[in-house]
Amino acid sequence: MNRFVKTSCAALMASLLLLPYAGVVAADSAYPLSPNSSVIQDALDYLESQQAADGSIGGFGDSAWACIAVAAAGADPATWTGSSGDSIVDYLKQAPDFSGDFNMGTALARMVLVAVAAGEDPDSFAAGSWTVTNLGVTVTDGDYLTQLGNLHNGTQFLQDLMGSMDSDETLNDDYWAVRALVEAALPVGSPLISSSAQFIIDNQEGDGGWTWGTPSHSWYMPGSADTDNTAAALLAIRLAGRSDGLSDGLSFLHADQDHATGGFTNPWTGVNVLSTAWAIDAIGALGQNPSGPAWTPGSDSAVEYLLSEQESNGSFDDSTRATADAIVALTGKYYRPAPESVGGIAERPDSFMLILPWFVVIVAAATAVIIGERRGIRLHRVDR
Repeated sequence: MNRFVKTSCAALMASLLLLPYAGVVAADSAYPLSPNSSVIQDALDYLESQQAADGSIGGFGDSAWACIAVAAAGADPATWTGSSGDSIVDYLKQAPDFSGDFNMGTALARMVLVAVAAGEDPDSFAAGSWTVTNLGVTVTDGDYLTQLGNLHNGTQFLQDLMGSMDSDETLNDDYWAVRALVEAALPVGSPLISSSAQFIIDNQEGDGGWTWGTPSHSWYMPGSADTDNTAAALLAIRLAGRSDGLSDGLSFLHADQDHATGGFTNPWTGVNVLSTAWAIDAIGALGQNPSGPAWTPGSDSAVEYLLSEQESNGSFDDSTRATADAIVALTGKYYRPAPESVGGIAERPDSFMLILPWFVVIVAAATAVIIGERRGIRLHRVDR
């Protein structure tokens, strides 16, 4: 074997040795992240470590967001079980609890998203027969989809059915209801979706952002638009197939991005994980790259900020909710994956199986180099 062949083989073998490390860097720095990346796997490990015997991960609301995150990572939440054998899906079916919810529009939308993420029907997401009532809304046998539709008044979604003050002047229920209905496969042209999308568009603030209520709400404050609500509004408009206000909304997000860290702010906590995760959701949904130059105001992008906030235990902010939202954002699943992609088990991939395809390619390349060189030698001998 001559010097050229030896050098080629040495370079190829060096590349093989470096591949496991290169794969980790690529998986953990690119957007969207692969579910197999160490960032996502560590976050999933954290959620699993918080799972109780009854299948819950945190309280009822946090368990719902965790269920959505598990599905976003390409796994089947029905396989995520506590020590009693109950899965997180079992828990959410058996123990509906809306006592902490003050907006039934957002609560019902969340449950529709959960049911769809679990690959089940949002109009019969229940274990057995039960009825739960809160704020005038009664859900029987897990029919969250019908009850969500019942909150629509012909123009937009209500906060509740009790006739409470300004129930028809909230916007956050519309953001999440549109998202949930699209995920439940209602046509984007259906009256529930199209009218609510228009209601959202009509209530965009002059600075391009959105807040949680309309100017007619008794508690409305001018200039109170924020990243969280703007991101949720942009996502709803995009999923509804509309483009109105998207450019100005993105401009608002640009203005709210922190130049020092790349993260996003809200008026109450400053730069934070949740606002950044929601902003990444919206940016990705609108076809832009949140790790690209347009979203890198200083040395770090929005994605890099979020990655920097992961704790040593795999969590984000030591919080179930923040960790779930970060998983959804980093995997680019601004809404749940398609049903056919749900069903795997979220677990760390076998290292050898990750390397094997590259090993085959490199061995084949090395063989081709050697064969080519030998053919060249034979031709050279014939020419002589």
